[in-house]
Amino acid sequence: MHLCLITGVYANAEIRDWKLKDGTELRGEIDDVDETAETVTLKGDQGKVVVVPLDSLSALDRAWVLQWIEFAEELGDAAEKFGGRIEHYEGKGETTTTPFHVYHPSGDIPVGTARPMMILFSANGKGIRFLLRHIKAAEEVKMTLVACDVFRNHMEERDSIRRFRELLPIIRATVPHDPERDFMGGSSGGAWRSFNLSSDLPDETWTGVYSNGGWLGGEKNWNRDYPAMRVAMVNGDEDKAANAWLDRDIEILQEHDCTVAVVAFEGGHQVPPPSVQVKAFKWLLGEIE
Repeated sequence: MHLCLITGVYANAEIRDWKLKDGTELRGEIDDVDETAETVTLKGDQGKVVVVPLDSLSALDRAWVLQWIEFAEELGDAAEKFGGRIEHYEGKGETTTTPFHVYHPSGDIPVGTARPMMILFSANGKGIRFLLRHIKAAEEVKMTLVACDVFRNHMEERDSIRRFRELLPIIRATVPHDPERDFMGGSSGGAWRSFNLSSDLPDETWTGVYSNGGWLGGEKNWNRDYPAMRVAMVNGDEDKAANAWLDRDIEILQEHDCTVAVVAFEGGHQVPPPSVQVKAFKWLLGEIE
């Protein structure tokens, strides 16, 4: 396996189609933007790198580059505001490459200790955006966050398992953390993925799952062998989809010796506010009951 730390630039894992004014087409992602030289470096999905002038792009593509720049600035502002550190990596396994992003909370870590770690999955595969929405809570409870790109709704399960099996040892070897406080979680399909992976990889151990608007996946998943762990079900009171399955999912998890807490907030199928995230994280860590 190989790991690449991406520094000095936000690694945009959003692969898309680009069209230059001269008709040239390229499928790839932004690798870098040089605002002084007014150029953008595009990395094709076959690894080809092309540097093109910004004024050679279509109006839509220039708007995308502007959004990329603004988001990179937002990342820097977030890290500065909370005092932590954000890093971007490309985890290269034998058959897959999966970018992931890490938030290290501020402050010194006492000698002989390590911080808990939570691996997050979003429903749309945009890990860094999902990471940003949980930084405030992670900073308060001093939990290291890892958010993965690529994993998204409608991804075939066998591809998800293969990719995560290759990525997990890279994350665990790269990100300092307490192996006795190892969590997964996510929103909607990201929570569902966390439950699935906890049963798909029985040799791995997990302290708990943060499930925001998630579910086990219906009757076809009720016979899975879920490990005993702490599970925080964090649902909006108007989230009719997730709440319809909540009671039965709790029963299934408890049958597998899981300890389950329901954390409700005012809202629908959405990411909870930071104060609710903090409550869920503290419960998962055993700091509150």
